[in-house]
Amino acid sequence: MILVVDDQESMCWILSKVLQEAGFSVKTAGTAEEALSIATNNKISASIIDYRLPDKNGFDLFLELRNRNPKILGVLITSYGSKELREKALQLGFHAYFDKPFQNHALTAALQAGLKNS
Repeated sequence: MILVVDDQESMCWILSKVLQEAGFSVKTAGTAEEALSIATNNKISASIIDYRLPDKNGFDLFLELRNRNPKILGVLITSYGSKELREKALQLGFHAYFDKPFQNHALTAALQAGLKNS
């Protein structure tokens, strides 16, 4: 199951549809708190996390999710991208990083490749 975490409801909806069409099961959350609750009750294999969330940044959320499941795959998405943010995301163990807007097929390909290799 893929967990999509973004405070923009439209982004959650779009990614949910794209990922379902690619064959993934998807849960969505608008906050880190909601994401952690979903992760408690579901087996999450990958997460797509927006960097700026209302209650926590995407880095901190990913570290909490990975603490619960060390094998979880992480993809960071953001509208506020920078070289430094990308480098930090990869250092923290994110599998991929995408600046918004991004190509949906690139995101699904990154997820498929990461899950295949995990």
